[in-house]
Amino acid sequence: MSRVHQMLKPNVKTTALVMLVLAMLAVILSSCAAAFPEKEHIASLSGEEATKVLKDRTEKEISDHWGEPDGMLSGFYGDIYVYNGRQIVIYYDGDSRVTDVLVSDTQD
Repeated sequence: MSRVHQMLKPNVKTTALVMLVLAMLAVILSSCAAAFPEKEHIASLSGEEATKVLKDRTEKEISDHWGEPDGMLSGFYGDIYVYNGRQIVIYYDGDSRVTDVLVSDTQD
């Protein structure tokens, strides 16, 4: 067998290493996508806790994950989301980044 052919011959250790690296990348990428907090989780928090979780996220990130808001603020830059009887009011700065979040029961 030629030397080039031997170098190209599949190596069990190399194949296993490549498969391990690919599996680790898949886990890392899937955890990044899953890292964005769900509305359900935010609705269960206090406003202070929700602010800590969402602080500096962009309006686009939130709407990409949660969909269009249920309402918008008048006079302030912000959105209103409603989940299971809870209202999440998100305030943004001029760069569309979260500055404050209020969470409360909805007014029926």
